[in-house]
Amino acid sequence: DETGMQRFENEARTIARLSHPNIVAIFEVGRTSDGRMYYSMPYLPNGDLAQRDLGKDDAHVIEVLRILLSALDYAHARGIVHRDVKQENVLFDEDNRPLLADFGSGRSKTDEVRITTAGLAVGSAGYMAPEQARGDAVDGRADLYSVGVLAFELITGELPYRSNEALAL
Repeated sequence: DETGMQRFENEARTIARLSHPNIVAIFEVGRTSDGRMYYSMPYLPNGDLAQRDLGKDDAHVIEVLRILLSALDYAHARGIVHRDVKQENVLFDEDNRPLLADFGSGRSKTDEVRITTAGLAVGSAGYMAPEQARGDAVDGRADLYSVGVLAFELITGELPYRSNEALAL
């Protein structure tokens, strides 16, 4: 649908503007002959952070978190908020280097077109800052909240809050 296509284009444009060693690069954006959109990125053969158990390796947890914070600092300095930092959005390349992926929920301060409507939360409920869950405007602090949730999860093996309802989180 059109909203999905706009979201896809937004992700591709957002990532393509970023050039950081720990943010997944976009090589090409285009459409197939039947109108489906695509983008190409590096092959990342070593899965995502959710597939790894770092609970007993504090040094590795700290290393991954520092790398993510560096990538987010870079994005934030360019006016881009990720809005969906979670284990599944941290991918590993052939050298087991973590890379932040999926800026599809990301928002740039310079974007003129809002894909989401005011009052609609975008992201993964268990990782969202309260203001993001309310659908309020967010800045880089929302990503820092998500990194805190991620740190808790990496160390303890579970999210800090649990509920069957997204709003209750």
